[in-house]
Amino acid sequence: MSAPAAQRVGPAPAGHPPVGHSPAGPSRAEATTSTLRAAAKRWRFWLILAAIAIVGLLVVAVASGTVGGSGAPYSITNAAPDGSKALAEVLRQQGVDVVQADTLDEARDVVSASPDVTLAFADPDAFLSDARLADAAEIADRVVLFLPGSNELRAFAPGIAPAGPPERTDGVEAGCSLPAAVRAGAIIGDGRTYRASSSAVSSDDTRAGTTTDLCFRSSDDAYSVVRTETAERTVTILGTADVLSNEGIAGAGNAALALGILGENDTLVWYVPTADDIEADGPADIASLTPDWVTPVLLLAVFTFIAAAIWRGRRLGALVVENLPVTVRSRETMEGRARLYARAGAHTHALDSLRIGTITRLSSVLGLPRNASVDEVVASAAAVVPDWPAADIRSILVAATPSGEAELIVLSDRLQLLESAVTRAVRP
Repeated sequence: MSAPAAQRVGPAPAGHPPVGHSPAGPSRAEATTSTLRAAAKRWRFWLILAAIAIVGLLVVAVASGTVGGSGAPYSITNAAPDGSKALAEVLRQQGVDVVQADTLDEARDVVSASPDVTLAFADPDAFLSDARLADAAEIADRVVLFLPGSNELRAFAPGIAPAGPPERTDGVEAGCSLPAAVRAGAIIGDGRTYRASSSAVSSDDTRAGTTTDLCFRSSDDAYSVVRTETAERTVTILGTADVLSNEGIAGAGNAALALGILGENDTLVWYVPTADDIEADGPADIASLTPDWVTPVLLLAVFTFIAAAIWRGRRLGALVVENLPVTVRSRETMEGRARLYARAGAHTHALDSLRIGTITRLSSVLGLPRNASVDEVVASAAAVVPDWPAADIRSILVAATPSGEAELIVLSDRLQLLESAVTRAVRP
């Protein structure tokens, strides 16, 4: 679109100065510094949303920490399907004092303070070294192992070896004289099985002083529950995970087996090692190698930098007020926009700009409100100028789409003719 075509928008109404022009001369623009109250008001919605999100996260964190407890398997504070909270609660209801120990030192202290105690032990994450496992084996004279691996077996029950996963997992009969197993009858669930090694005793042997009970046979020499008794220690190995979990303890005789084995003494120390039991055997860290005065000096340097940044970065009062010549003639704006539309080939956008101006002026001439719709303008104009059908007026104001610059010029001329006709009819 050429510049002359864009000039058909028409001059500003009489008595009105061009856009951006002030009769009193150049305007004075004052710039002021935004206050804290204004900034807070502008960002109020986002601040409230952030506060709600933080409160929600805190509530979720507290709820998950208090309701769910630890998420580790075999944890007596874990209410998830793989946890053991249900078993611990039933034991407490039966009068057993169930005490959780998170470290080896805690377990040793609790066992030493209780004369009649059973140590329930599981190390699924292998936090304890071989030396620490040997120390744990000496804590109590009655131990129950949960699905132990080779390392735990070497420390607690050297005569027992792993035998792999069970071949039978549903309704496995006890097949032994262990009282808890006899009461259970049969158990269900997957896990691990164990066998007596060649150096172990598979039955009563008074000469060796060792008794080994093999229960819940899964295959020829693989059993889910094994108990070895010596003069110094009694070790019971539980290889079925469902006997301990909240999800599987209610199956078959699982609950009877777990309660019978773990509830033999008045006190049960539930010890599942955590990361606190890991021994630091690597090189010394940088904190242990630096002098004690380094950390305070670094903190002081950080606080000094922050204070200096705030001191030098803040604005010292309001900005200087000065006159800004912002006079822009309406003709210059009109011609500049016309050149942009012509360069981009935006014929529809150019026509829409002309239509908006025409509809606005027609609404004023016809006495319609500022928020009048296009349909109201079309109906009022058709009533005023009968020679112009309403369909033609609507096509000119809304529907027609120019395919090139020639049609754009034709439609702009028709817009000007329509506006002139309506103005002559209303204001002869």
